[in-house]
Amino acid sequence: MGQTNNNNNDINITTAAISDRLSLYFYKSTCPRVEQIIEDVIRNQSQKNPGIIPGIMRLHFHDCYITGCDASILLTPQRYNSYNAEMSHPANGKSLRGMDALEAAKAELEKQCPGVVSCADILAYAARDVVMLSGSPKYEVPAGRRDSFCSDGTLAGALPKANDTLATLQKGFAARGLTLEDMVVLEGSHSIGQTRCLNTIADTGSMTRLLDVESLVDKPFQSMIKQKFCPESQKRVFWNLTAPLTPEKPDNSAWGNSFYQLILKGKSLLPSDIALAVDPSTKEMVERFAYDNANWQNVFNEAMIKLGKVNVLTGDQGEIRRQCGWINAVNTA
Repeated sequence: MGQTNNNNNDINITTAAISDRLSLYFYKSTCPRVEQIIEDVIRNQSQKNPGIIPGIMRLHFHDCYITGCDASILLTPQRYNSYNAEMSHPANGKSLRGMDALEAAKAELEKQCPGVVSCADILAYAARDVVMLSGSPKYEVPAGRRDSFCSDGTLAGALPKANDTLATLQKGFAARGLTLEDMVVLEGSHSIGQTRCLNTIADTGSMTRLLDVESLVDKPFQSMIKQKFCPESQKRVFWNLTAPLTPEKPDNSAWGNSFYQLILKGKSLLPSDIALAVDPSTKEMVERFAYDNANWQNVFNEAMIKLGKVNVLTGDQGEIRRQCGWINAVNTA
């Protein structure tokens, strides 16, 4: 397996994880309107439920980070006939949003191009569309991904955690072919969406491994989060309580480099995010993006394209599911 040195704390990036087997023109003859069909559905669905905008971004990341961009996260436990599915893992579970919109896009594509477009490609296209709906420029998405036959919920434990150290996060990204800058750039998506109180600075044990972070945390901000969204009196149900990642603009209107401006002030719900503004290896990047939104948007799009190429199935690997929540072998529709 090919590797190249990252030159960041001598962490090797697994470059072989990034596929070169995808194409911008994959559906040119088989489903030429695929991108417009998906964009129309996602735009319509987001008007009804704006929460799918950060939700679909998160789905795409959580899918690609585990076994690769293979739509394994979309396999529902009951229909997949296994309760040990990624979707069921506590890191996913009830917090996942956007599956209905993806199924709506799949249903429309099955009417116009039956058996042609994979759910993995639909998710990659939809992730691009919600980034664009958030306010960033449109970017090109290469396609040709195939859908996996299985979903292993135990693997979802590898997803990044809000109190992970920077070294832990960097190793995880590098194992998937992503650089330290890719990681810092993609974390900017935390400018919108929500997180469980259990994962936030409101959890008193959340910074035990990030002592340098605690000194930067804005204490009045932390107190406000605790009182308004994550009161200590409700700590036993923190798993079900959520707080907006940008409390001042909880309606997705904070998209952009405001994330970097806020973490430089210690205003973030996630300790691992604030760590980016503290560690010498990432602080300069944070400062650069904080004062140049156009630059962040461009490199974010590039990082999303790269993320969408992680450990994909192509050619005769996997299948093209008829419904995104079912493998075809158990699809009775």
